[in-house]
Formats: sequence, C-alpha cells, structure tokens
Amino acid sequence: MIKSEVVEIDGVFVGVVIHSRHDGTRVFRAIHEWLRPLNGQIMASLQDARTLAAGLFRRQRVVAALAAA
Repeated sequence: MIKSEVVEIDGVFVGVVIHSRHDGTRVFRAIHEWLRPLNGQIMASLQDARTLAAGLFRRQRVVAALAAA
C-alpha cells in the first residue's frame, strides 16, 4: 500500500510526500506553484521534505511581496 503525508507550510497546503511500498522511497509532489522546482524529488525523510519546502516557500513569498510593491 502506498502511504502519503501532507506537507503544510504556515497553514498552506503545498504538497505531499508519497512513500513507495516497494523500496520505501519518498517522493515530493508539489501542489503549490511556488514549489514546482521540488516536484518529483526523492527525499530522505518527511522532515527533509518539510524543511526544503518551507525554505523555498518562504523565499518565494518574499519575492512575491517585493514584486507586488
């Protein structure tokens, strides 16, 4: 059975980590457009996925705010 974990950053649903039943591989699937660069990346752990997603999401939030100013 495949298991998935929701990745939420600052209350925003940004993606899921899907665990393969065969080899335990964890693959990040981006839902939020700002995290598309991480889409399909293999992650060592759910925490690694959350850490990388949080960093990219927060950087993109700053870029978007500066562009809107």
